[in-house]
Amino acid sequence: MADEHRNPEQRHQFAVAMALGERVSVWAKKNGVPKRTCYDWRKTQEYKVTVREVRRHALDRAVGQFVRNLTKAVGRIALLATEAESESVQLQAARAVLRESIKVREHVDLEEQMEDIERRLDERDAKVP
Repeated sequence: MADEHRNPEQRHQFAVAMALGERVSVWAKKNGVPKRTCYDWRKTQEYKVTVREVRRHALDRAVGQFVRNLTKAVGRIALLATEAESESVQLQAARAVLRESIKVREHVDLEEQMEDIERRLDERDAKVP
């Protein structure tokens, strides 16, 4: 089929658009590609890898923005914990810092475990002929 042999760049653009949340029908119509072809493309390993990479990159950017704002928020909470006039506010701020630091640590631990699992899978896949 001619549709299966479309420009690889077009398939890449399709995967990027899907990773960023565009609907198949909208992209297909804009780009003159039959929807059935798009659904076939979604089944390919190339599509899955591209979507995963694009989403990971988008998530990394979002996390970067979040961390910048988080740093400001933590500074503000820490300031409240030490300088608020009300002891009640100081206590609530201190509890918030402790509670959130535990959550962050748990997240970092899970991320490290996932990276280790991914590394092991990559090593295993590299050994398989």
